Amino acid sequence: MLEIININKKYGQKKVLHDVTFSVASGTVCGLLGLNGAGKSTLMKIVTSLAFKDSGEIKYNGNVYNKDDNTVPLGYMIESPAFYKDLSGRNNLKILSALYDTVKEDRVDQVLCEVGLDDVKNSLVSNYSLGMKQRLYFAYSILNNPEILILDEPFNGIDPVTSRLFKDLILNLAKQGCTIIVSSHVISDIHEICDKVVIIDKGNVVYDSNLNESENLEKLFLSKVTTDGLAQ
Repeated sequence: MLEIININKKYGQKKVLHDVTFSVASGTVCGLLGLNGAGKSTLMKIVTSLAFKDSGEIKYNGNVYNKDDNTVPLGYMIESPAFYKDLSGRNNLKILSALYDTVKEDRVDQVLCEVGLDDVKNSLVSNYSLGMKQRLYFAYSILNNPEILILDEPFNGIDPVTSRLFKDLILNLAKQGCTIIVSSHVISDIHEICDKVVIIDKGNVVYDSNLNESENLEKLFLSKVTTDGLAQ
């Protein structure tokens, strides 16, 4: 279980996260919803150690979690992918695989096949479309067989085929026990793949519950967020 406990974060005088607390069980896909500026990306960066928290704790299976101790593999997609454009997709992942002691070269080919890039893995990334770059980023996110996977807007700018592929991969990873947090502004995507939903408004958790398939998630979301949040 991943536990996010009383996380606080300020940028200058602006407090962007206020005692954010929720948990995600292993094998669960948790949807993180909120308006632009609500604090979703900041929280995801803190979980992945791409940003520092001011206070609070993150625990995994009861132990304080630190991404850099390498005991619990973590993968993520946050913001736009950045790859070496003059290298192939495969060579990009080969270089990145050096970050992980346990990733062997055949794993690179395996994930490229899983995301549907097998036919273009030796093409330069400069020739990749946006959707292909997103597929390569997803391949990187699962390269180290993560137990925790953090996906910030993974469906942005992709076609329906790639979207379906990502959803199937997410659901399959959850079946294997991976703990997943995924954000999206497309509420139907969250409703389709998530077991529970957390809604953040102005840095506060305003809803945290398992997802009811018959529930109108859009209506629920709109009832929980403040209208002045649209100005953030």
